[in-house]
Amino acid sequence: MLGVTRSASVPNFSVRSFGAYSSKSHFEASHSVSESTFSEVERFVEAATSINRLPKRRKLSSCIFRTYVCLLLVIQVTLASLQWLGSTYRWKPQLSVANRGLSVLLLLLSWINLTLAFVGFRRLQFTFPLNWIVFGCIFESLTLLVVCLHILEQDLTWPFVLIGIGVLVVYTLLGLWVPGFLTANLWILILASIVVFLVSSVALGVRLQMRYYVPASVCLVFFGPWAMYNSQKLFLCHKRSGYVAHQYLEASAKMFMNYAFTVSGIIFAHRFSVDTLDAPS
Repeated sequence: MLGVTRSASVPNFSVRSFGAYSSKSHFEASHSVSESTFSEVERFVEAATSINRLPKRRKLSSCIFRTYVCLLLVIQVTLASLQWLGSTYRWKPQLSVANRGLSVLLLLLSWINLTLAFVGFRRLQFTFPLNWIVFGCIFESLTLLVVCLHILEQDLTWPFVLIGIGVLVVYTLLGLWVPGFLTANLWILILASIVVFLVSSVALGVRLQMRYYVPASVCLVFFGPWAMYNSQKLFLCHKRSGYVAHQYLEASAKMFMNYAFTVSGIIFAHRFSVDTLDAPS
């Protein structure tokens, strides 16, 4: 059998050199290092953006959020009540009717101008201090609006302020609980219907005057359920879509709006009853 001869200059491809092994092992090592680096980066990003931490943080922020809302609401109610009572009892001996009305109207227009200058309350929630400026402008504009509506008759007195505070407190507490077999809206309707029926029966039994019955009915039908709705939205997140953690200014502003409209609505209902329903024929 003839032997196979091979020239010395022809390379031998059947034998792998040490360099080939070293290059392959270097490629595999670099590939494994890149994979491990990528997996570490991926685990870091996943840990940083994971939502497993949110429930604990949300439970902690919900209590702080409600504390902020209640604190801001107490401050607003206190300051507004002092301004209303001051406009009724303090300005009465010092300013005439025309001067009182003109002064309040000018103040109201000034604050409304400031409020319109910072339009976009929802878009300014993250922007400090513009969110507080808008919040203060809305509060003062609404306070002066109530004063402007009742400055001529001087009927913004302390009984109506106390009734407004009572309605706000009672219906806020009623909004803390909803039966499990009822929805939030249905519970408000059922409770309002029962209370109106009981109050109407008692009023007919004792022959209550219209100057007291009409304001009570307005509170029980409109302003009380409104306060209860705001309370449910603040405290019962599983029954309603609650607020985001940065919307405490909006929540407190809505609850104060309910209080201001309650006081003003009671005064209008009382004035209408005295002038029309209870007026001597």
